[in-house]
Amino acid sequence: MAQAQSTETAAALRCALAEGQIPARLQAAAQSVLDTLEQPVRVTLFGLPGAGKSSVVNLLLGSPVLPAGAALPTLQITSGAAAACSGVLADGSRFSLPGFDTAALAARAAVFAEAQLPLPALNRINVLEIAAPDAVALDRAVPWAAQKTDIALWCTQAFTAAEQAAWARAPEKMKDSAILLVAKADELAAQGRLQPALAAIQSAAGEHFNQVLPLAALDAQAARRQDGTVDRDRLRRTGGQALISAIMHEANLRQQAALDRAGDLLRTCAVAPAAIPAAAPAPVQTAFEPEPAPAMAPPAQPPQDGPPTVQAALPGPVPVQAAAAEHSGLSPQVRQAYGAALDYLTEQGHSLGQAWQGTADQNAPRLIRDTLKSVQWLGDYLEDCDSSGDSGLAGIRGAVSEAEDLIQLIQVEQDDTSLFDATSILLQLKRDMQAQLAA
Repeated sequence: MAQAQSTETAAALRCALAEGQIPARLQAAAQSVLDTLEQPVRVTLFGLPGAGKSSVVNLLLGSPVLPAGAALPTLQITSGAAAACSGVLADGSRFSLPGFDTAALAARAAVFAEAQLPLPALNRINVLEIAAPDAVALDRAVPWAAQKTDIALWCTQAFTAAEQAAWARAPEKMKDSAILLVAKADELAAQGRLQPALAAIQSAAGEHFNQVLPLAALDAQAARRQDGTVDRDRLRRTGGQALISAIMHEANLRQQAALDRAGDLLRTCAVAPAAIPAAAPAPVQTAFEPEPAPAMAPPAQPPQDGPPTVQAALPGPVPVQAAAAEHSGLSPQVRQAYGAALDYLTEQGHSLGQAWQGTADQNAPRLIRDTLKSVQWLGDYLEDCDSSGDSGLAGIRGAVSEAEDLIQLIQVEQDDTSLFDATSILLQLKRDMQAQLAA
């Protein structure tokens, strides 16, 4: 639906440009909107050597494209029918290589290279990995890459003063959709340094990035099984799903803004109404792998006591009613689980209601945290109840996970309606479970 709408809108805008229906003063803007609708989102990775950029590229592309430790130049990766590579040497001369051989590319000592690969993920994103041997080179690269970037990913373990100075050169527009990745988070967690590192980075850089996310990229890559399926729980624990979802959320916002702008242009230029697709809400897209995944992006929470995994979140609200239709006729086990869960939610609802009376404004952050804890408890409880793999719990477990992530996002945004929105999500979960029991 969303892709069809983009295709129809792009076709209408392209036709309007070709037929001269767009005034000259608006043609540049129309072409820019058309490019946004038709081209993949441009994701750029920044960071010092050893920050884990290549592992993140492999995660996003769903394939081990870049070997660890390869001395590659700044590399642009786009979609192509067959693998191919070309580049530029320090003297300005160009070269081409058959296929995509990273060893051969490294041997060329190029300053920039472009690779085309036949990977499904590249239908949605292009990837630019900045190769900067030190902070000085990184400082120079940031403004150069700004015009080639829709979503910036900064990989780091400490976000040093030199990194902060380099990022300060980024335009505000790029910062608005930028994500700071605390890469190799599993190593930091194993050393007991993840939570302090996250706290320090959040304090130093939080206001300069859209999100700060911990990521264990290598472990997240391992969530993709050899048969092509994905271990969702592992992808979630490692922070991989949070990252993919964050990128898709930004891509959806970008696409919807382009759709809205295209509609405005076509209406302003009096293009026939039949050629203007109806407006639609921001779409829920799939992630970069064939298996479906939701698309809102919450910030990940630092891990608590336990093994060195990264607690990240699956995104986006998906109505529970849709899942309920697939699982009518709940089993006795599921009904029992629902009953206990509803008792708990009722009790929590009373507690939240009492705490809300007269003090909501002052206590909003705490009440949102309490709401999140209630949803997290519900997710853990349903997971424990689902040890036998009862399909009747699959839909509600997914919806609870998505609700948890949305409340995490609300917790970060903290606007005037945050508390109402968070408690409404909890109430909707309760109503949906009640509706399933009554079906």
